[in-house]
Amino acid sequence: MLPRLIPQNNIHHTIANFLETLKNTSFSGEVRGDLASRLMGSTDNSIYQILPQAVVFPQTTEDVQEIFQLAQQTPFDSLTFSPRGGGTGTNGQSLSPGIIIDCSKYMNHVLEVDLDQQWVRVQPGVILDQLNQYLQGNNLFFAPSLAPSNRATIGGMINTDAAGKGSRIYGRTSDHILELTWVLSDGTIGTSSGIDQISLNQFKQQVGRRGKIYQQIDEIVTSKQKLINEVFPKMTRFMTGYNLGKVYDTERNFFDINRIISGSEGTLAVITEAKLKLTKIPKFTQLLVLHYSDFNDALNDAGFLLQFEPAAIETIDDKILGLAKEDALYFEIKDFIGKAKSLNLVEFIAENKVAMEQKIEAVIKCLERHKNQAIGYYLADNKNEIKQLWNLRKRGVELLTNLPGDRQPIAFIEDTAVPPANLANYTQDLQKLFSKYKLNYAMFGHVDVGCLHVRPALDLKSPNDEKLIRELSDQVVTLVRQYGGVMWGEHGKGFRSEYTSLFFGEELYQDLRKIKAAFDPNNKLNPGKIVTAYGSSLKIVPLESPLRGQFDRQVSVNLRSQYQKAFRCNGNSACFNFNPDEIICPSAKATRDHIHSPKGRAMLLRE
Repeated sequence: MLPRLIPQNNIHHTIANFLETLKNTSFSGEVRGDLASRLMGSTDNSIYQILPQAVVFPQTTEDVQEIFQLAQQTPFDSLTFSPRGGGTGTNGQSLSPGIIIDCSKYMNHVLEVDLDQQWVRVQPGVILDQLNQYLQGNNLFFAPSLAPSNRATIGGMINTDAAGKGSRIYGRTSDHILELTWVLSDGTIGTSSGIDQISLNQFKQQVGRRGKIYQQIDEIVTSKQKLINEVFPKMTRFMTGYNLGKVYDTERNFFDINRIISGSEGTLAVITEAKLKLTKIPKFTQLLVLHYSDFNDALNDAGFLLQFEPAAIETIDDKILGLAKEDALYFEIKDFIGKAKSLNLVEFIAENKVAMEQKIEAVIKCLERHKNQAIGYYLADNKNEIKQLWNLRKRGVELLTNLPGDRQPIAFIEDTAVPPANLANYTQDLQKLFSKYKLNYAMFGHVDVGCLHVRPALDLKSPNDEKLIRELSDQVVTLVRQYGGVMWGEHGKGFRSEYTSLFFGEELYQDLRKIKAAFDPNNKLNPGKIVTAYGSSLKIVPLESPLRGQFDRQVSVNLRSQYQKAFRCNGNSACFNFNPDEIICPSAKATRDHIHSPKGRAMLLRE
């Protein structure tokens, strides 16, 4: 029998007053201070759990402006805010003890599309798959690809400068941004796009915060160009948050602060609209499935495969393949994967049939001459087969929740990236590190760009395992720096922000703080993430912030055993799938309220 639920965690009277006052303004959205809604905003796809004071759901840019204008007034001027999208972040980027601005519930509309000019304007809550379904039939798509594409929002993608499969060809989200509309913490509404030197000088002359933003960024990227070039790795998975290396395009004499806003994790402004560049869908696509007897063989083969110019190379290890065999998915893919212990999914694209045939023929000739380490292969050339195989890769994190035992693969060093030439040696050192601690782990990811998803299996209900978060993180940071890489190749900094200065260096780190101060001098936006405003005494959020496991361990072993499914929910939000044709709770379909999703019910039950 469950213990009686005792009301707790009442919100502060200042927050309650703010919410009531906001309701009486022109704000057209929704405000919530109930515990259930706050619990839904307290977790994402990370190991952390931070209970916010409230959650607000704006509908328009003006609603966001209304929030911040009210927050300028006494006694609300000490309140802090964090924007939230689909809740798929793996590092707690949107988690905050302040007020969550959830853009997913109402700000989820495609506003405008120009098929001839190949661009689209969207609100930040539009989901990636939703956008590409909208574009279906027009031979265009939004190119950045993510595993959680059926629930990840465009706003979240911009705020982490997300990238996934195919990033070697298509780049990151920031490479596809034409214009952003945003609101600053003082209520200023602005738009930003790439501009020439004349326009830059005009922007710098503006009075107020916007002028200061352009002045500060221009001063840093101009005076520190040599240092920036030395510090920023020349990688497809370049350094983000804040991306000084891409602001100024010297060849085109082009200045773009969207490179700073992209990947800023809601610390600079709240994005309310985005004008995005669209890409033509390749006319021909084929997927070569290479079989290996060992994960390291698959990893080592990436260099060989890159010579054939694939659009993507994705590697899957034996843990995910083993779990796939226990899933209904297996019956869709079993004929394609054979008895492999590891796979490389190698995608080729072309604009004509002859070019595609030439690419595939060249690869297969080498395979049949045993010029690589594969033990077999399968060529998938129809859409359904390709879709099912990519579904295997997309569902990797979801499948890992089925591993038996209390130690579960978790994300905290999950998206390290090194130059592809260094990946094999880096991975071997990583494996040695896990062996030293006798840890099980899963590995998969984008080997063509040197970004490997790594999830060591830990039981965060155990204080001893909890301590390993710090021990392993520190050692992985040392390894990544040794191999010339970055700690955050895909998923942003979040609660790993304390490592920022190690990668940027102290001089540029202070420059990042100056940029934060130009946008948000009082640390009202997602405070403590990435950097704090220059001149302020606020500290960066620590790696050792509250974890879900700390709350779970307060529940008796007997109750955890009875409600095992609820406690095994890892927060990856697969049940937030926007597609009504997918099997999810009818109440979740009808209301589109995350409280009624399986994750929502699990969260409430655990509490």
